[in-house]
Amino acid sequence: MPETPAIIEDAPESALPPLLVAPPWTQRPTGQEPVVLKGLKPPKEPTVLAWAPGEQAEWLEMPYQHHHFERLPDGTDWAAAAETFASGEALSDLDDQDRRNLYIGLLMQGPDELGRRLLADERYSDVLLDEWKGISAVHGIVARHGLAAYPLAMLESKSRRGYVKQLAPFVDADVAQAMIKGLYNGWYNKTDAAAWFERHGPAAAPLVVPDALRKPGPKRRAAERALLSIARKYGRETIVEAARYYGDEATKAIEAFRTDPLDLYPDPLPELAAKAVPERLPQVLLRGRERALPASATRNLITMLSISVTVPYPGLVSAIEPCDPRSLAEFAWALYEADDEPKMWASPWVQHALAYLGDDETAARLAAQVVRWSKATVWHSGGANTMYVFASIGTDTTLRHLHTLARKAADKDRIRPRAQSVLDQAARKRGLTSEQLADRLVPDFGLDAEGGMTLDYGPRSFRVGFDEQLKPYVIDDTGKLRKALPKPGAKDDPDLAPAAYQRFTVLKKEVGAIASDQTKRLERAMVAGRRWTPQEFQDLLVGHPLLWHIVRRLVWTADDQGETTTFRVAEDRTFAGVDDQRFDPSPTARIGLPHPYHLGEAVKAWSEVLADYEILQPFPQLGRGVHVLTDDERTGSRLRRFEGSTVPNGPIYGLERQGWEFGAKENRGYRRTISLTLTGKQHLVIGMEPGIGIFAEEDPEQKLDYVGLDGPEKGTFGDLDPVAASEALATLIRLTGSES
Repeated sequence: MPETPAIIEDAPESALPPLLVAPPWTQRPTGQEPVVLKGLKPPKEPTVLAWAPGEQAEWLEMPYQHHHFERLPDGTDWAAAAETFASGEALSDLDDQDRRNLYIGLLMQGPDELGRRLLADERYSDVLLDEWKGISAVHGIVARHGLAAYPLAMLESKSRRGYVKQLAPFVDADVAQAMIKGLYNGWYNKTDAAAWFERHGPAAAPLVVPDALRKPGPKRRAAERALLSIARKYGRETIVEAARYYGDEATKAIEAFRTDPLDLYPDPLPELAAKAVPERLPQVLLRGRERALPASATRNLITMLSISVTVPYPGLVSAIEPCDPRSLAEFAWALYEADDEPKMWASPWVQHALAYLGDDETAARLAAQVVRWSKATVWHSGGANTMYVFASIGTDTTLRHLHTLARKAADKDRIRPRAQSVLDQAARKRGLTSEQLADRLVPDFGLDAEGGMTLDYGPRSFRVGFDEQLKPYVIDDTGKLRKALPKPGAKDDPDLAPAAYQRFTVLKKEVGAIASDQTKRLERAMVAGRRWTPQEFQDLLVGHPLLWHIVRRLVWTADDQGETTTFRVAEDRTFAGVDDQRFDPSPTARIGLPHPYHLGEAVKAWSEVLADYEILQPFPQLGRGVHVLTDDERTGSRLRRFEGSTVPNGPIYGLERQGWEFGAKENRGYRRTISLTLTGKQHLVIGMEPGIGIFAEEDPEQKLDYVGLDGPEKGTFGDLDPVAASEALATLIRLTGSES
């Protein structure tokens, strides 16, 4: 049985923040009837558009910077494009992606008049609603067409669970309603909604008063907080003046409005679940971990957390400041485990408790659950909101868990893209690309510069580390290589030895996962032609205690002012050319991981060097096949040599692990296409019959009836980068078992 934690002595009240001892709701009567005025209607004023400095110019670039939509060619016939929509041809003859790209192009690049006409055509109002990245296009369309794009911006908000960012420059009663809801409906809206009230305060205040005087509930609390933020920035008289539109009774109610942030709590306070009481939860320790919160203070802390749903209760930060962070995180996790919310993965206030109090261990525990949640579980429980917890904790360790979720979560439709979205936001805040951020998130697990650590058993110790293939090794304190780390013995320290043994057990598992993931990531970097600065290469790859074992088994290039030098990383972490002479790249060079297509004749020489040093590559680089298109294939958009092949279903499913995506389900759930995105405007598509679906067991094989390019500008295979073409051909050759 697990040991019962020792009881820590309570701290005296004098050592606690006053808010934990006597919060406002214990100082004044509760349960008083709030002023409720029914039938208040906001003034009917026309919609106003007010841009912040530089905002419009920034939004104009969002479709092309945030999600990399491609601009249409300058010579596009805009009149013909407009007629495609006006005639309805866009609905019948264009697939979703082509229709979306033409729609964005016409609105962002075509004549204003044609764009406004398209915006007014309700047949196309939902063109951008089928994927989240369409929201960046809405920002650009709003910047280009202003008030004419207002209906589209509102539709986006209603269709995307109240998403409000694209409504930032608009002011009217409907926008105010969207912003009030944004304060309590969806973690991704709160910051944008709060910013809108501060930005448009005097104009927004009259639109908020009716909801601040409605019956008590989440919407009233959100409206009260909106008025509070306006009063803070523009003065109390601003909200009182706004209330005068509604008459004397409303004015008196707003004059009595509590503007002290600590007084903004619901009345009555929410009832807590039977399990959310101090007696059933772990103690919250103070910093130093020698004293604990008394039960009464813990109860007040739970109340503060329970009312921190729309935004954190203003006193929460100062209340928890003297508490031990690890203890708070354990307390929040205990609240989560005790929560019995039947409809959601956790009650809203418990979700926020995890976000406010959680730490790296919280993120690890939650990620271990979320990664297994099915699509149905996520949908029915609101599981995508877990991304708010990870984003709020925000440490590098937490971002590593998000990186795993973005690639391995069972739910591919919500968890994976939401996790990637949070990662992308974190990268942008740091001025990095997603791949640059991923470089910085590879853990070192506490290993020293040589990639090892010393484990202390008390009377004996062991040096552990990992070889060039990241297989673990153990050396005892006599210098002898052992087959494995021994289990703790009777003479070993009873505390140190088991902890050291467990640490190495966990370390082996984690390093094994890292080795696989990072090997695949470097292989993708080779195919994509990614580059690093010499400093990045040294700090993030060569200097990393684990990654350098993978790095030194590959051949690299340094490109500088048109000259390319190939090199490897030697055993002492210096760089050596193919002649084994030391090489030091220029600070202005760009370091790359070359595909054999670019190495050309150097492949043979480098293969001999690596063979002499008995170096086995972590993935095929020098031994990778290079495949070329035929002359006919370069000028066309079909790869007919693969068409007509018969392929078992298994290898086709295997393409998903390589980044391919199945097309939409057709009759009886059959999927008859699978595609790979080559560029933003080119996709390699495989069409197959009879298709994979519900009755796939009845049709274990597929006949490939189409292999070719698709997309808004599908072009020809000759337009592809040679490496991309070689990799595509290699995949198809493996899939069909054909000759290269």
